[in-house]
Amino acid sequence: MSEPFAAHAGPVTVLLAPDGTVTACGDGAARLFGCPAPAAVGALLPDLLGPACAEPLAGALKQAAAGRPWRGTLPLAGATMEVSCDPMAAGSGRTLVALTVAPPWAGGLELLNEAGRRIGSTLDLHRTAAEIVGVTVPRFADAGAIYVLEALLADGRPAPPAGGAAVVRRLAIAFAEDDPGSWARDFPVNEVIVYPPDTPYARCVNTARMVEFGSDAIPDAIVHRAGPAVDGLLDHVSLLAVPLVARGRVLGFAVFSRKRGRLPFAPADTALAAELASRAATCVDNACLYRRERRTVAALQAGLKPGRVAAPAGLEIAHRYVPAGGDVGGDWYDVVALPDDRVAIVIGDSVGHGVTAAAAMGQLRIAAHTLAGSELPPAEVLTRLDTIAQGLDAAQFATCLCLVCDPATMRCELACAGHPPPLLALAGGTARHFAVPHGLPLGVSDPAHPPEYEQVSAVIPAGATLAFYTDGLVESRLRNVDEGIARLASALVASQSTSLDATADGVLTLLADQQGHDDIALLLVRATGPGTGPGTGEPGGGTG
Repeated sequence: MSEPFAAHAGPVTVLLAPDGTVTACGDGAARLFGCPAPAAVGALLPDLLGPACAEPLAGALKQAAAGRPWRGTLPLAGATMEVSCDPMAAGSGRTLVALTVAPPWAGGLELLNEAGRRIGSTLDLHRTAAEIVGVTVPRFADAGAIYVLEALLADGRPAPPAGGAAVVRRLAIAFAEDDPGSWARDFPVNEVIVYPPDTPYARCVNTARMVEFGSDAIPDAIVHRAGPAVDGLLDHVSLLAVPLVARGRVLGFAVFSRKRGRLPFAPADTALAAELASRAATCVDNACLYRRERRTVAALQAGLKPGRVAAPAGLEIAHRYVPAGGDVGGDWYDVVALPDDRVAIVIGDSVGHGVTAAAAMGQLRIAAHTLAGSELPPAEVLTRLDTIAQGLDAAQFATCLCLVCDPATMRCELACAGHPPPLLALAGGTARHFAVPHGLPLGVSDPAHPPEYEQVSAVIPAGATLAFYTDGLVESRLRNVDEGIARLASALVASQSTSLDATADGVLTLLADQQGHDDIALLLVRATGPGTGPGTGEPGGGTG
């Protein structure tokens, strides 16, 4: 067999008489025979390819001459090739045989193209791993699995190879349809495995090189654990452990295996496996980077948001935070205890999503907590926050609302920086805006045009519930903010309960269609005492 018969070459078809005599062949046969096509016509195929194929070829030709197609492998000129023999009617009752030889992975380019289309459709790590094995099984291998270093999943950075055991997590696995169904149970996704240093898998990780091995090298621990599937596992006699390397770092490895009766992995196959692994590693790396950033942002935001809000005597407070399905946003709220049993409530929204918005939110929330805790009036808190916001990223700005309340009288002082107005649900079953002047958002003013936040006084009536919220609860692509606020007012009235937590849950249930698009913050305040004070009948101004 000539050297040009390689992975990129197409299949070769030769027309044979039942005794193996070549009756016709195309120019491509020169790659198989090592001689021009005219010279091959009239010769016996075993004479052209070597005596090793004579006996198995005779059986294949006999079956095809009897009208039954034959598929299998033949030793052709020292190499094992996938061959098909199909009967062909030649007239006058004669039957010829069309013998087709497929070069090692003639479909490699098509497989790589399909891999490019299917792998990495999302930044979800498990789905990316499933896409890799979905492309390769059963076309390239009878089984495939993706393993990623556990250290990479734990802290986002793969541990440097140390020549020791490999601690990995199985992210995806796939088997040919004729393999035992129990394999999915015996080799579950998300299982963490420790492979000893002398296993092919650990060598693959530690050397960043592909390791080819047979079923005799499968670790004893796996064989013993497989149970009923052990016979099927040992039937996989040709295996590859292929490192997943991106940006010079080993992220894990892929395992591909072939069973008896199928061609073992040849050099062309290992080259194809390396190319597949290279492309897959880039997608896995992207998914890991995204996962790391998401965890960083979520941890940052979780650390900055109050896990528990302490309500002062005379007030009941319920709060809910519902993150969006995508990137983390910049919503925050805080309750700050002040001297004389007063309380400051701050709620805000740093515009945008991701790390930048979360970082801006963190700085503004800490500053707001400090300023409010210094007993500054709400308007002064917002003025100083605006100055701080000027020093943040130029693309960042935020809305904010600050209120200081005395639970003994339920009298409040409040100011607003572009934030949606609070709503007041009255005991009589109506709801209205809690009057507050609408100032500029934080970070959009300049020295020539200061924000000049106005501060107003109001009283929360007895039995009423005051609702603070962010725009994720009232704004969407389907409706504007005014319509959304009207829906929230209705939901607030409909959900009124003796339990403020039940009221908060009821509001979110009625407005469930708002969730998933943007972060949502909701904070409810209600007096628990008699609530007597000057002007308790109505809040200052506002219409419902």
